[in-house]
Amino acid sequence: MPDRRSLRLAAGDGIHPNGSDGSVRGGIHIVVLMLENRSFDHMLGFLYEGKTTPSGEPFEGLTGGESNADASGNEVTVFKIDPAKPSAYFMPGCNPGEGYSATNLQLFGADPEPNPPTSTNGGFVTNFAATLKLNSDRHRPIVPGTVPADIMGIFTPEMLPVLSGLARGYAVCDRWYCSVPTETIPNRAFACAATSQGHMNDLTKSFTVPTIFGLLTGKGVRWKIYGYDKDPLARLDFPDTTGAPDANFGLFRDFGADGEQPAPCLRRRQRGATHSRRLPRSERRPGMEPNTAYSHL
Repeated sequence: MPDRRSLRLAAGDGIHPNGSDGSVRGGIHIVVLMLENRSFDHMLGFLYEGKTTPSGEPFEGLTGGESNADASGNEVTVFKIDPAKPSAYFMPGCNPGEGYSATNLQLFGADPEPNPPTSTNGGFVTNFAATLKLNSDRHRPIVPGTVPADIMGIFTPEMLPVLSGLARGYAVCDRWYCSVPTETIPNRAFACAATSQGHMNDLTKSFTVPTIFGLLTGKGVRWKIYGYDKDPLARLDFPDTTGAPDANFGLFRDFGADGEQPAPCLRRRQRGATHSRRLPRSERRPGMEPNTAYSHL
């Protein structure tokens, strides 16, 4: 089964070349909405039936026949999540393993990876089984009734109308992979600073390198970072942001009330302690973040 821990990009129609030479004139605003990490297949694998777009372009989605073996060797096939199922939007019911070791086990079935590192993408069910046991032993949140096969559940476009609508109406990158095959914070560091300084897990919370925000400040370009319901984590992550004025930061509720947005602005989901980090809160009402951000724009 393909695994794509990929940075998702939906391109809007706010920027058009309107000069006779094809240049862009007028104000340009770039908004990056950074949600929590989920796999491409889990969110958009069934976006287009037959892995082909209406215009005939190939789409790296799912056919519905992909499978992984469980610990007993039985094949577990991908399936569409039933929206009527209790806690459907909490699928797969527990945070899957996301560290470097867990990723190797999911992709290669071994840690360290074999030589040559040929990926079979066949270890997701067995690794999720191990993760469920680990999280249970550590008393971490697990939705009651969660089983290893739940990791193969895929959201349908009807269950995620906002993300699916943006992907169909604009653009979606189906081969845009993450910078580091591991946890959240190193990838966030790459998004802001193009490096995690060699760190491969979430134990390191801050970095000592310049970021795009410092470069923008040096060029006199305004920017702002919004957190979901508390100060954005990026405010404490880098020297460029820890020393920035309060006016460069806000909360999600401020996004639509700020009037003219800074040219680049980053909106970041916060990590909660009481729900699965991979819960697509962006699709829950009233917290439909992509829809709200898009409407404000």
